[in-house]
Amino acid sequence: MDHTDQKILAALARNARLSFAALGREIGLSRTAVQDRVGRLEQSGVITGYLTEYNAEAAGLVSAVLFVRIAARPCDPALTWLASLSGVEEVLSISGEIDALVRCRVPNPAALTALNDKIGANAMISSVLSSLVLARRC
Repeated sequence: MDHTDQKILAALARNARLSFAALGREIGLSRTAVQDRVGRLEQSGVITGYLTEYNAEAAGLVSAVLFVRIAARPCDPALTWLASLSGVEEVLSISGEIDALVRCRVPNPAALTALNDKIGANAMISSVLSSLVLARRC
């Protein structure tokens, strides 16, 4: 990956909705050159997707982090199940006392309680503790 590819990635990280023409103007390439490079970055697995960032608070969503201890070994089936749950945005397998961190966004506190209860009731899980996210800084 060269410096131009890095410029493309940085521009897309700022605004993934840029057209190829606008992206080309920003970094000094033609639309077709940008399209070719972005296609190559997607095919090589450097760009794995595009996401929409939104203000969870303005959307009325509750953000939380769940600290999960997994009873079953290997952990992969439990991690896969956690990732499949509605409201779950990310599952991180970590080392130490806690086996997984689960980032989630749900419509309201009752939905968080329901998610927490569902996870805690699964036989693969030994415990779950949730904490509301009060602020987010990148």
